Amino acid sequence: MALLVSTAIAGGSLACRAEDGLVDVRTLPHIEGAMARPEATKYPNLSASYFGAGNVADTIANTGKLLAADGWIAYTPPLEGSDRSRWYKKGAQGVSASFMSDGSRTDRSGISYSSQRLEVNLPFPDRATDIVYDERRPYLGCTTAETVDATLAFFQKELATSGWSPLSAGAAEARWPDAKIDETIANGVRVYFSRDGNTRQLPVMLTLQRSADNKTSVEIRVAPFALPQDLAAGPESAGLPRPERIKSAGTTGSADSIKREAHALIPAELGPVLAFYRRELGKKGWVEQSKDTVVIADRASLAFTSPEETATMQIGRKYDLTTVQIDVQVLPSVIAARAKAKKEADDRFIKDALAFGQAAIAEADAKRAAAQAAHGPETALRAMDGSSTPIPVPDTASEIDFDGADGRLAFNSSSSVSALADFYRSGMKTLGWKSTPSVINNPNMVVLNFSKAKQSISMTAMQMGPKVNVTATGSGLKGVPVAAVATTTTGNAKSAEQVLESDGDTDYPTPKQRTLRSLGTSGLPGGAPFRHELSASVPAGLDSVLAFYRRELTQRQWQEDTKSAVIKPDSATLAFKAPDGPAMLKLERRNDETTVSLVVRHPAEATKAGILPALGKVRLLFGNMGDAEVSVSVNNKTIKVAPGVGGPQNPNGPTMELPPGAYKVTIKAAGKPGHDSTIKVAANDSWGLMVGPDGRDILPLQLY
Repeated sequence: MALLVSTAIAGGSLACRAEDGLVDVRTLPHIEGAMARPEATKYPNLSASYFGAGNVADTIANTGKLLAADGWIAYTPPLEGSDRSRWYKKGAQGVSASFMSDGSRTDRSGISYSSQRLEVNLPFPDRATDIVYDERRPYLGCTTAETVDATLAFFQKELATSGWSPLSAGAAEARWPDAKIDETIANGVRVYFSRDGNTRQLPVMLTLQRSADNKTSVEIRVAPFALPQDLAAGPESAGLPRPERIKSAGTTGSADSIKREAHALIPAELGPVLAFYRRELGKKGWVEQSKDTVVIADRASLAFTSPEETATMQIGRKYDLTTVQIDVQVLPSVIAARAKAKKEADDRFIKDALAFGQAAIAEADAKRAAAQAAHGPETALRAMDGSSTPIPVPDTASEIDFDGADGRLAFNSSSSVSALADFYRSGMKTLGWKSTPSVINNPNMVVLNFSKAKQSISMTAMQMGPKVNVTATGSGLKGVPVAAVATTTTGNAKSAEQVLESDGDTDYPTPKQRTLRSLGTSGLPGGAPFRHELSASVPAGLDSVLAFYRRELTQRQWQEDTKSAVIKPDSATLAFKAPDGPAMLKLERRNDETTVSLVVRHPAEATKAGILPALGKVRLLFGNMGDAEVSVSVNNKTIKVAPGVGGPQNPNGPTMELPPGAYKVTIKAAGKPGHDSTIKVAANDSWGLMVGPDGRDILPLQLY
């Protein structure tokens, strides 16, 4: 593939220039022939995507060459390596690049650039290799062929240019009494620097050491004496403690799982981390097994026991971070006891449920027998007139549910099991179906099997309290359309319009005759709702429910937009202007009832919270319930979502605006495969997309 640097933007002022630390990614080089894809963002200078010919591996390699030729130096953040992500630095500017295939095509690929702000800019030595860099703490590790003296001179000059100056022993001990900065390093040197006039920036330690292969290793990290020596406890995870200050953390399992594990990366020295876990685990009743404890300079291995569990802990050092891995296992004796208790509880439940069911059936049988004795033998059932099902249903059927695509029919009946069995044995024979005997044939339950040509139908009639539940499945029920028929609960007459009475709710009324009602709200934690949604189900005709809402909402000063009303025999959609904002009422006939969906939006509250989308657009708000940072890609744009974002403690997460439509959402956590899902969003909507605790699933919630 040929390489060609794209031309920079000429003329005009760019939104972000070198002096504010952010590169305009539109000026970065990309592969010849690659075409830019527009992104739904207010800041096109901070993110851009290009797609062209070539597989992902070639695009990564060729892009690296182009950036290197343009003066960009590649590095990797500590413990964040990725097959399809790269990071680059040029002077005081940074950029991250994500690489991906073009949909399902492997012969095309793309790159997505995102400008990175370097919070603490550390200089890279000339000809440095194996660069590991974190601009936030900060941290720098690399190797150079220059001598120790030459490398020290380089950093003294470059750090001074950035406002750093050497830290003296007296100044260090004045603020940190335990600070010792006079160490000697074999074949090397160690010096300390502080940021002039910046009390928030902790001092850093520069260590240079010459190796046997005539290379100099470089490490810059926050001085250990300036790091926390007593770690405070943060929220528990899976029943296990973790410090308040972490870089990332995660768990598998829950507090009551047979096996669970917790891991964390902590910006602190090994000693304080070890002391924290000993203290916090002790508070929870864990006892350290000293015979299994091994603690050396950069590694610790411990074992703990509790009355029900055992735990092993591995603590180590990597770069400037302390790594923690805890594995917990429930004792075999406890597992056996839990299994026994569960079995006993399940057995009791089944026994009690069986006894209750038998008593209910016996009571129903007794009532039916008494009724038959008073009125004589049960009358033979008649087929329901006007039924659109492929096989007849009795005129005592109610709550009829037929699905021709799945080949399924279900209904309830006030008739007995035996009367229903006789109805189908006789009626199906008349239609040419052959009956196959079944071993299940008693007064409370019967199974009927029918066949005709190459089709079959299996039916079950079971006494369920005062009614009999009938279900039928099979190929003989497939592919038959169902006509829209409005029936009463007995299924044999069209429902007459009735005047429905309100339940008295002053804001969101519902008929008293309802069988279901729920009222939900959407909003950010601790804030006013942006949206109310009423859902209900009413055993009345659509005309009756429609008349009810037009009457009740008008009385509450709602104004209907009559021009936009859409009314059909089995559904209706009406728009209103409510006192608090626009509203939409949707009615639909389903299972002999009318379902209600009444949604009211509150634009004033949405505007205050900053979630109102631009007209005709969709706004997405991202959150993360997990313990580790994740990358979320939507519409060829990738953003990072920190742990805890979108929750009560940190509700202000990243956002994105898109045109309405369906989008693939890809979630990627470090060390885990990506996970895809799909969302469908409409114009003027705002949705919260919360990444679940497992770092894989996306939980969509409509906010506005």
